[in-house]
Amino acid sequence: MAESLKQQSGIRLMALVQNHHAEILDREKNNDKFIHLYNTGTYWVAFEQSACQLNRIFPNCGIFLFKVDDRPEYVVMASVLCEEVDAYFRKHIVRCDEGDYKVLAVSGLQAREYGRWHMEAVRTVL
Repeated sequence: MAESLKQQSGIRLMALVQNHHAEILDREKNNDKFIHLYNTGTYWVAFEQSACQLNRIFPNCGIFLFKVDDRPEYVVMASVLCEEVDAYFRKHIVRCDEGDYKVLAVSGLQAREYGRWHMEAVRTVL
């Protein structure tokens, strides 16, 4: 059963990235105060600046890289099990709650902090 849920989560993640990567990456441009989260079934995932912010809250989150055609550098994604993030939701204000998409307000993220985190994430994963 657990393996089936992970497979379904992987399929939902692939569909999210394939069908919505432009919209997701557009949300992340100059994003320094929010975490945009997407539910894949088993995990909540975040990309780029949101992933950096999620990694601040959940230092043991999974970090993954992928490429998209219209972007030369790697896109960084962070993932956290739903149970862990759901517990966080109960203690914090969710600014936008659309079921499988949520937005959390967080403290500001400086561009150089994000840049260092992104380089380190890519270096660590590769």
